[in-house]
Amino acid sequence: MAVVPGSALAQGDPLQQAEGLLQQGRFGEAAALVERAGIAEGDPRAAYLYGFALINLYRFPEAEAALERAVAGRPGQANWLHALAKARIEQGKNLAALEALGRAVALDDDPRFRYARAMCALNLGDLDTAEAELEATVEGAPDHAEALFQLAKLRVDRGDYEAALPKLERALSADPRHLEARYLVGLARLQTGRPAEAAQALEAVVEEVPGHSGALYNLGRALIAAGREAEGRRRLEQFAATSELRDEIDFLRRAVQRNPGNLEGRLVLAAKLLAAGKAADALTELTAARSLDPGRAEIYVGLAEALRRLGRAEDADRAEAFARRLR
Repeated sequence: MAVVPGSALAQGDPLQQAEGLLQQGRFGEAAALVERAGIAEGDPRAAYLYGFALINLYRFPEAEAALERAVAGRPGQANWLHALAKARIEQGKNLAALEALGRAVALDDDPRFRYARAMCALNLGDLDTAEAELEATVEGAPDHAEALFQLAKLRVDRGDYEAALPKLERALSADPRHLEARYLVGLARLQTGRPAEAAQALEAVVEEVPGHSGALYNLGRALIAAGREAEGRRRLEQFAATSELRDEIDFLRRAVQRNPGNLEGRLVLAAKLLAAGKAADALTELTAARSLDPGRAEIYVGLAEALRRLGRAEDADRAEAFARRLR
């Protein structure tokens, strides 16, 4: 997401007032001010600031419309195109987002824009393009934790744990709170013959998420491989005990598939998925829940938890801030 340039909060100038409010994270007030002033229709910068505020208020269709007006008025603003792409990605409009990001990259080959292009490509199942864009992101921003994680995950999905491990360790160094990176570090260490180090990483995951089924299972295997058989067997017994949780998840998934509008079912399913260490699946359910009831604070609390586990710190912060606003 583009950063709003600094400006003093000027009395009597709605545009400068809106900029100041955005800097303070007062997105609702900024949007309301622009709406009252009626300047978002004719002034491209006002349209951009309005769209930026609306993204942070989860009003993505309106944000897209405002940002389209902004970039039509000033097509040479790369950050504005990036914001437009963000509004489109949040609505699942990945092809349209790629178009905006292509224009942004042509103006400024910024790693942020490359990373957003990679996420669009992943959403579309274009793994070759995603990998190339992630490589470009890391080349321009070597400590980009999210790009390192996604690049490593592609390697893990191909079974290339040796190539994945250094990138996972770098991702975890850049963002120590990245739970999924910590889990994959443990898995990669186990698969590359370093069971004692694997156990250390996986213990940390289980300490944070006691029901993380993947971490429990692989922790048990790592401990046994490291010669700590009794501890390993105990962890595998704990993994077996999570079968009830896995059964509950399967039941809830079937219920939601039968009734996609079941908001309460989706929220319970998301909570169970988080308890089982399945943050990406929880994010899918919470995103669907948000479309059913955009004004429910607990949805954004859950979104923040899932996003933070996945290393999406900026999006997690935005969800937490919005949850506070709703409460």
